[in-house]
Amino acid sequence: MEEAQPSKKAKSAVILPTAGSGIGGTRSKPTMLSFATLRNMAKVPAIAAIINTRLNQVARFARRPRFDGDMGFKIGFKNPQQKMSKAAQQRAFQLEEFFLRTGNWSNPQRNDNFDQFLRRIVRDTLTLDAMAWENVLTRRGDITDIFAVDAATIELLPIAPASEAFTAPDYQSMTNYNEPDPIAFIQRVEGRVAAEYNRKEMAYSIRNPRTDIEFSDFGMSELENLVEIVTGIINGVRYNTSYFSYNSLPQGVLEFIGKYDEEDFEAFERHWKTLTSGAQGKWAVPVMGLEEGSGFKFTPFKSSNQDMQFNEFLEFLFNISCAVYQIDPNEVGFKSWTSGSGMSQSDNTKVKIDSSMDKGFIPLMHFLSNSFNQNILDIIAPEFAFYWTGLDDEEEERKAQRLKDDIEMGIITVAEARQQRGLPVPEDAVWMHAPANQVLIQAYMASIQLNSSGNEEPVEDDPPDTGEEEAEDDKEAIEKSLDIVVSWADY
Repeated sequence: MEEAQPSKKAKSAVILPTAGSGIGGTRSKPTMLSFATLRNMAKVPAIAAIINTRLNQVARFARRPRFDGDMGFKIGFKNPQQKMSKAAQQRAFQLEEFFLRTGNWSNPQRNDNFDQFLRRIVRDTLTLDAMAWENVLTRRGDITDIFAVDAATIELLPIAPASEAFTAPDYQSMTNYNEPDPIAFIQRVEGRVAAEYNRKEMAYSIRNPRTDIEFSDFGMSELENLVEIVTGIINGVRYNTSYFSYNSLPQGVLEFIGKYDEEDFEAFERHWKTLTSGAQGKWAVPVMGLEEGSGFKFTPFKSSNQDMQFNEFLEFLFNISCAVYQIDPNEVGFKSWTSGSGMSQSDNTKVKIDSSMDKGFIPLMHFLSNSFNQNILDIIAPEFAFYWTGLDDEEEERKAQRLKDDIEMGIITVAEARQQRGLPVPEDAVWMHAPANQVLIQAYMASIQLNSSGNEEPVEDDPPDTGEEEAEDDKEAIEKSLDIVVSWADY
């Protein structure tokens, strides 16, 4: 099927080529917060906890599922109704191996497996809202390896529609680039162009696109919305920790009543330190003998530690951070303002992501699968698609319930259900072809009896065989397998 070619070019200005122009006419993200600043913000413990939680949840899917509904990924046809032949199943298996090893052949330069590859690109997209990897192509156009690339080093060329009013500056190649396809991306390291790529060689994806002409083709990181929140977290933690490092105020003042010599003060100080020093002496009650008319009085400066605590304020900042990242605070280990109960402590990721699955996790997983389909499978195997398995518990439950209802209503048989799941149907399992509906089973048994009696020729001097014994045996086998009570009152 040939693709329709437009008769005219787009008129609208989608990008602003002059905005964020890099050296040589490239486009870099115009923002007050550099990628280095965003990465420093991601090192704040509260933000790091959110990102690491998502990384661990995503990495649980970097494997083949062990059983139907298990967490993992698979390669299948884009058309879910299309049945896979043995050759197609073998091809899908090879593509799964490609993802698991991030390549087709043993390359000493490639150290990542799919788990490590996912962690690299997901960390970049959650920090920078930009992720990139390189597709190493053969002359025939096949992909042999995929390498995760630092998205902060990638710059774009203005190849999107920019209207006739804008003239994009010409880019002069800085490397030995000799591909027929035009250059779409470059990698700049320490101010120098390190590599140049076309659209097939470089995959560059963003999660939060926008129509802002100045920022088109560039994402908007969650951290860009959390500048004041992250600053508040840093200041709150710094204030609390500085209490122990820089506090020079005493806990109180000890006032002596009476007239004492300098020797008496020194002796009292030695005696007081002996009684109250150490961890145990902190809570000891000093006992001293004093003369009549003399004594001392202790005046504490601090009656409690409440003014050092910013518990509610820090909880507010943590909850705002989680809300922007679309993750439940209980998943990360923070206290949620909307829920007093904690999350389950199970190691099962599916249990932990229930509360924020629809908000942040599932959209992130769909973003990843769409990126793999667009930038890998559409190049090497356009008829196949990348799917996550075990991602939505409710969807799996609906599938199982729908299959059960279809069997009970007699829409499909057990044999057909096994074929849908790709399981073999034994030839001697006659009961698998019987309907599991109490009404339809009677008609099924009647047809078996009719076929048994009509196919046998009667012998002279012998009574005709009605096939009742054979039908009775089939009836008992089906009843035993399906556990269905069959009535023969009408036959």
